[in-house]
Amino acid sequence: MMEVHICSRNGALLRAFALGDTEEVIIGRDDGCDIRINSQAVSREHCCIEQDGETFFLRDLDSTAGTIVEGNRIERIPLTHGLSAEIGPAILKFFHGEI
Repeated sequence: MMEVHICSRNGALLRAFALGDTEEVIIGRDDGCDIRINSQAVSREHCCIEQDGETFFLRDLDSTAGTIVEGNRIERIPLTHGLSAEIGPAILKFFHGEI
């Protein structure tokens, strides 16, 4: 199972979520998002995590500030163990394992 940890810029774990129960998880600042990050630097619907079979993908939803991986703005990338993505003031860290 894949999981995502929402961390602050200083590395503190804020929340953790197991992935795989739904085919799509929306991340953003809107109240209707599955994972909410309350910051003006985060778009209402910033990015999403998509599941296609056994593979998970991180996809930017045309956010203003972008979804940043290794210093580059991404459109859609497969998730791998240890991948980190910047979303406004938060860092998303992806891991295989159980919460």
